[in-house]
Amino acid sequence: MSIADQKRVMRAEFEGKLSSLDFFSLIEKSSRLSNQFLQFSQTNSAVFKNRYVVSFYPFETEPQINIENEARTEPFQVAYVRIENWKSGLMESREARRDTPDLWEEFELKNGNRIFQPRTTQPICEPNRICAILVPGLAFTREGVRLGRGVGFYDRYLAKHPEALRIGVAFEDQIAAVIPTESWDENLDVLLTDQALYSTNSYGEWKIHGKVMNR
Repeated sequence: MSIADQKRVMRAEFEGKLSSLDFFSLIEKSSRLSNQFLQFSQTNSAVFKNRYVVSFYPFETEPQINIENEARTEPFQVAYVRIENWKSGLMESREARRDTPDLWEEFELKNGNRIFQPRTTQPICEPNRICAILVPGLAFTREGVRLGRGVGFYDRYLAKHPEALRIGVAFEDQIAAVIPTESWDENLDVLLTDQALYSTNSYGEWKIHGKVMNR
């Protein structure tokens, strides 16, 4: 079986796992995951200070992580990804908060999913001020290998920001022992789940220098 076929099989398996979660389990796991990120941000507040953490607006079946708190006292500036060019699969990072709905726009996709993303009027984040990027996916290994949805938006985006810490966001149920890879697949530095944090050597480097030095 080719790598592409292996990935298709795995996508179907893990899409099924996410879709089978009932609403209350999804919210409970997501709440634990958000708390994990809160602890992570507090531990690394000095590195985050006055820099951007770039997140994503999840599909309904994905972990509903929220990096913002109501008091707006995060030790970082909040930003989200926006698809700038659908045809070429290019994304940027733009400032926005979930509690400002007028700054967002919605797209209905062919598969029934909806995407929420910052409007074009929102400022684009300066690349050298992006400290960390939260990355969704269908499956992950503890070593930082990620299985996405097969479109390549995040692989292209991550390749443009090699110095930022890459944080996979998932439920523990989404961990796989092995994920087949291809040359364009971008690996992650940290996997944050509702139960644990798994990291690579790049995380230690980022904590010292505020960036990943040798990607």
